[in-house]
Amino acid sequence: MSEHHHHNVSGKNLFITIVLNIIITLSQIVGGILSGSLALLSDAMHNFSDVLALFIAYFANRLAARPNNATKTFGYKRAEILAALFNVSVLIGIAIFLIIEAFHKFYHPEAINSIWVIGLGTLSIVLNAASVLLVKEDAHDNMNIKAAYLHLLTDVMTSVAVVFGGVLMYYFGLFWIDPVISACVAVYLIWASFGLV
Repeated sequence: MSEHHHHNVSGKNLFITIVLNIIITLSQIVGGILSGSLALLSDAMHNFSDVLALFIAYFANRLAARPNNATKTFGYKRAEILAALFNVSVLIGIAIFLIIEAFHKFYHPEAINSIWVIGLGTLSIVLNAASVLLVKEDAHDNMNIKAAYLHLLTDVMTSVAVVFGGVLMYYFGLFWIDPVISACVAVYLIWASFGLV
């Protein structure tokens, strides 16, 4: 009975975090295009990977709640392991793409509307911090929820870096900092993903 309750709680919290991350992703995509910021778009892509991760975690969590039977003696627990592997694989793929884009933009820097970067980066910090708190408890006992939790936790840190870069661009006009932050975020994502793989 307690196991069933655990999955219901996880499902509800995961659904709320999915909605929060869709809001972040859409706002940062629009803001990234309007401001010309690759760092903001990279944060948006990372948040979009969170949306995918959370959808998969939600689906796998529901599958894993099904009881075992004669043909599936371990139930559906394997779905959680495969979903966790897929989540980190997506992160690594996005990170490699960001490094390539950052390299091009570093050599061709453009003026960026840093107010968008600061504002939407701050929004991402607040909503991702709320998401982290929602799934933190279930991350202790469930590898797949832990994968989603790590996605969200790294998003808080990358958004802090994006806001810091926005402040430097606003006060000092250091537009080259935008692709540098994007590349640093991407390298960090790859490093953070290997342990879970």
